Amino acid sequence: MPAIMVTVASFAPGGAEHYARYAAGVLPLLSKAQVKLRERLEGREALVGSDFPDLVAVMEFPDEATMRFFLSSKEYQALIPHREKAFSMLRTFSCVAL
Repeated sequence: MPAIMVTVASFAPGGAEHYARYAAGVLPLLSKAQVKLRERLEGREALVGSDFPDLVAVMEFPDEATMRFFLSSKEYQALIPHREKAFSMLRTFSCVAL
């Protein structure tokens, strides 16, 4: 059964170079894992509350095991230093339809 991963993030000041490196490394890994990037969205305005993320990404993995393997892989782990410098806030979670 497909598994959905959602990431919401805000960019860190001066993190553009690290984001570019992170994205350049992650996108091929997602393709290799047969992940469908359903949406990659830019936050525009807070409608409820006072803040909003700069980035929202919705990804469809083949299953939960593939999602967990992806996140624990050596290739992805090597990109974490760039991820940490690219974002001031990052939340990634799995979701199911209601």
